[in-house]
Amino acid sequence: MFTMRPVLFSIAIAAALSGCAVTSSGGERMALRSDAFSAYVEAVFRYQNDVSTDLAFAIDDESPDSERYAALDALELELLTACRGLNELARAARNGEPVGGFGALKRARAAPECEHATDTAAAVLQRPTP
Repeated sequence: MFTMRPVLFSIAIAAALSGCAVTSSGGERMALRSDAFSAYVEAVFRYQNDVSTDLAFAIDDESPDSERYAALDALELELLTACRGLNELARAARNGEPVGGFGALKRARAAPECEHATDTAAAVLQRPTP
């Protein structure tokens, strides 16, 4: 018989080990287990998704031997690296795959880093930030 105790215990341990709050790039401090943090993670994921799309089109518009192409390509790699955890969470949720308490918290805690990388990419693209 399956019980939620091991899952809840692992989430509690992960929360204790990983700290109790994160700070957005805008300076808002949120508790990890709050609705505000969940909404923030979702907003950052959607924001980086939009900027990643714009970045892909900008790369496509450049000549592969131009300096701007190389710079945009490097920027895309930085964005993908910074946002990998959020993308993994989204993929797991879409596919109905278990993530585990510690894994989910670890990936979600990367949201400020992803937000910062997304802000940087948006600035290079001269796209307004939300």
